[in-house]
Amino acid sequence: MPLSSGLSHVTMNVPEGTLTEEYRARLLEFYGRMLGWREMESLRLPDRLTVAVGSSSISASESGPTAWCLTVTSTLASLSARRRSSSEPLSTNDKGEGSFRFRYLLPMAVEVQFYAELSERASSG
Repeated sequence: MPLSSGLSHVTMNVPEGTLTEEYRARLLEFYGRMLGWREMESLRLPDRLTVAVGSSSISASESGPTAWCLTVTSTLASLSARRRSSSEPLSTNDKGEGSFRFRYLLPMAVEVQFYAELSERASSG
């Protein structure tokens, strides 16, 4: 049975026009001071703000889906077959790595990811 090995990230929608420079500065100053959050500059887009939270991240997006994302310790095929509903099809690379999103009984979608490197790190503890 596939096991969740960790929380990768959480993405939440914000209204279009929210992610102004002033808003970003205020958010990062407050949460940086309170919790040590910092922006992940490599993921910065005009409509997305991503902050590092330990080994995970939180994104505020004006255009992306609202979801929380888990990494799993096995391939996606068996999980994908058990989905009750999905907002997107399973997509994988030639190693069977990839992700899919689904929603069932929770107010946010769940994104499931499998990447061999992440799985190896999780299993080595």
